[in-house]
Amino acid sequence: MDLTWLSISGVLMGIMVFAFKVGLGCGLASLNRREMLSIASGYLIISLFMGMAIELIPESALAATLSAGVAVHFAVALMLVVLGVMTARNWNCHHHDISRKTFWALSMPCPACLAASFISCSFLAGMVDIDPWRIGALVGLLFFICIAVFSTALRMIKGTPSSLGSAMVLLGLFYILSILLIPAYLNSQKISFLSESPPLAETGLSYLTILALLTVGFLGRRMGVCL
Repeated sequence: MDLTWLSISGVLMGIMVFAFKVGLGCGLASLNRREMLSIASGYLIISLFMGMAIELIPESALAATLSAGVAVHFAVALMLVVLGVMTARNWNCHHHDISRKTFWALSMPCPACLAASFISCSFLAGMVDIDPWRIGALVGLLFFICIAVFSTALRMIKGTPSSLGSAMVLLGLFYILSILLIPAYLNSQKISFLSESPPLAETGLSYLTILALLTVGFLGRRMGVCL
């Protein structure tokens, strides 16, 4: 199997997952078709500019952005949880739809996601013999199509604002889990398999993670969020 095409497929799948996140916010919020297409067009334009800027942005600036990625993702995760609870609680308790005011937490690009998209464009440009701006255009076109398709499909499901709030909370918890567990997993690879018991710090982290999830679930139920 050609590893080049396998790597390209992995990058494209990552872009589709990001587009699904955007489409999730657009499809479950009370947006009309024109607004959804406007957001999809925005990602097309951003990707095109990224392709044009591949050879202009120094690697040091990209490295600095990536080094701050964990902190940015943690802030985004907390924002998703807070806004998700607010969205679901307002609908479940007061039948007040605030999805148009909170959906942007899912659908608008955050710095970490923009950096990931730029890396995807750079990676593709380094693997195939195509002009960088064409790479950006192809990535943007993929964004546009996937966001439009995902948004339309989710809109047909006719979910409530509570569905959007629950999705935001679950995605925020997933972000927090990935921040906590992935570094712990990578560190565990450095430990000899002959060790008789796991390190105390990693065991404590696992229990704290489980306790945090149980606490968020309990508080969510008390505040009117159905997860």
